[in-house]
Amino acid sequence: MKDKDLCSTKIYTNCCNGSCSCCSCCGCGSNVGPAGPMGPQGPAGPQGPIGPQGPTGATGATGATGATGATGATGASGSAATVTVGTVTTGNPGTQAVVTNAGTTSNAILDFVIPQGITGATGPTGPTGPTGATGATGPTGPTGPTGPTGPTGTDGTAATVTVGNVTTGAPGTQATVTNSGTTTGAILDFAIPQGITGPTGAEGATGPTGATATNENGVAYNVAQQTVNNDANVQFDTNDIDSTGSITANGNEGFNLEPGRYLVSFGTDASVNSANNIGASLELDGTPVTYAVSSLNKTDADNERLVLTAIVDVTGTQALTVKNTAGNDENMTNSVLNVVKLS
Repeated sequence: MKDKDLCSTKIYTNCCNGSCSCCSCCGCGSNVGPAGPMGPQGPAGPQGPIGPQGPTGATGATGATGATGATGATGASGSAATVTVGTVTTGNPGTQAVVTNAGTTSNAILDFVIPQGITGATGPTGPTGPTGATGATGPTGPTGPTGPTGPTGTDGTAATVTVGNVTTGAPGTQATVTNSGTTTGAILDFAIPQGITGPTGAEGATGPTGATATNENGVAYNVAQQTVNNDANVQFDTNDIDSTGSITANGNEGFNLEPGRYLVSFGTDASVNSANNIGASLELDGTPVTYAVSSLNKTDADNERLVLTAIVDVTGTQALTVKNTAGNDENMTNSVLNVVKLS
């Protein structure tokens, strides 16, 4: 059976008009009997494939909030916690800061390691501040030691010594010698005291006339520096003598003097190269003249102007010299020996 409609006797047949068409219920097939009873239902066919799932339905409305439960009982109070700072250590620049608990969770002892900050770049130089007020001048420091002796200078112009005025002083006064020139062109002026008048003789007798001073004199000098050994005589390379024979040259070591009274003077610039003595003496035949000896102690390299003056009485022909009596070698420059015969 292929279709079912109001015609219960619809059958497929070729009995109508010789074609394959269905006979309607118009009674075209008069040989068809009444329909038999319906046969039993056949078994169910196999289940067809599951169709695609339909779209999800809309979400339902939220249900009502439930009632709040009862509050629980309050617990017992806990012990108070403590926090104490322990050690604080400086770490290296650039490391991490560290905080550790050396105690417990309820009694904390916190140890800190705090890194040192990295040195920042040097900032720009600030402007110069105003000049402060000048402080009070401090006390003068002690005098420093004498510096070493400088190099020997070039030879200077040869000094000259000339005898200037020779005057007679009052009896009993001191003999004097003054330089009216310069240190390199000396002009020596002499004031020689007149001899003291002797005691008055017996009545009627006239005392002898005092000796008249002479103009006999001599000068010996050496301008250049010379090193004079201890106990050696000073050397004079030039002399100028104005005498009738009482004063003569003693080689390069002074003068030979004939009997008489003489005014003698010596001057020199003496120096030593280290701590030592500076000294000299006037001598007659190698014997120092009384009060014409000088000796100075120097604690370092130093120099000194030595001047010796004396009036000597010569009883025979005697050599007048100047000796180094310092006890050590010394240097002498601008050495001058003068002698004037007084009588």
